[in-house]
Amino acid sequence: MDQGLDAAQLLAELKKQDEWAKAIIFDEDLNVITHKNCAASKEELAPYLKAYDVRDNTIGAGFVLLGEHYEVHRWHPPLIYGRRGDADVGEGISLARGICKKHNGKRVYLLITYELPIVSARAVPQQINFYNQFIGELEKFEIKQQ
Repeated sequence: MDQGLDAAQLLAELKKQDEWAKAIIFDEDLNVITHKNCAASKEELAPYLKAYDVRDNTIGAGFVLLGEHYEVHRWHPPLIYGRRGDADVGEGISLARGICKKHNGKRVYLLITYELPIVSARAVPQQINFYNQFIGELEKFEIKQQ
């Protein structure tokens, strides 16, 4: 029997990620499973569902989270990430997508932010490990040459 994702357990695990400023876990139907410091609306999360469709559109538009705009500079599905700010003050953002058998085989997204001095080289591997350990399996993508 499918038990589903345990939102309370996921929140407890998110709280242990003290290098992440914000995090939100949501599914392909825009149902928020849990979040840490990130009460984003369905309207704000909706564009993330299309982030994997067209690289140039995603990089051009960037991401918006809680009213803040982030430039996207890396599009490497199942990971897409970027940042806002400058060399002294900034915040990175990273989106991961995978399939969650515990959530009826639906796509589940993990969106995190991290503030300097934490950089993507540190936060993104943490995100990958978190996803694979507590949510499901990151999707495998084949990038088609245009």
